Amino acid sequence: MLLRKPVPIAVHNLLSTMAEAAHPWPEYIHQSFNSAIISDPSGTDQSVFYGAFTRLLYTLFALDGPYEIVPQFKNVALQGAQESIDLVTVLVVQVHRHPVLFIEVKPPASIPFDSRREEADEQMRRRFRDLRQILTIPILHGISAFGTRLSFYEYDSATQVLKPPQVLRSNPDVAPITRWDCDVLHPEGANRLRNIVNQVKEMCTQV
Repeated sequence: MLLRKPVPIAVHNLLSTMAEAAHPWPEYIHQSFNSAIISDPSGTDQSVFYGAFTRLLYTLFALDGPYEIVPQFKNVALQGAQESIDLVTVLVVQVHRHPVLFIEVKPPASIPFDSRREEADEQMRRRFRDLRQILTIPILHGISAFGTRLSFYEYDSATQVLKPPQVLRSNPDVAPITRWDCDVLHPEGANRLRNIVNQVKEMCTQV
């Protein structure tokens, strides 16, 4: 009978670090997103991601604190279409009914299309225009998600500047695909989201 040699501590730590880097969230978060991806192979149904993002937001903001995740639904007529309606769903993180962060989710299969990214960008800007009226923190962060790919926005209430700046419609690519430059399931995207959440929490403590 062959006996396995014990794994050296240094190697064990390296393997643990590699596993953590490959899975930057708790396993149940990855399971939620993987389940969403598997349930919609065509990538055309953004609603499969609502539960995963809600679960992720509660993981980041905790259930026992002042934060509440509130889904908001709006019907928006698509540009150039008289009868086509786009159901826009936004997950808004609130403190005492005031927004502190929001995520708007779109289907992943739509991201290659310039028109769908332009619609997503315009809907994000419209959402900022609505929410800035009831802000109590100096900066409101918003995230546009095509499935698990993320693009980050922020509005400064003091300067009334929204970043990234809006591209003129004369430009053929109003919302470049490079804006959605990270994945929430990859370390870079996870770290960027965590940093934003930490900034939001810090601002909320000052209110």
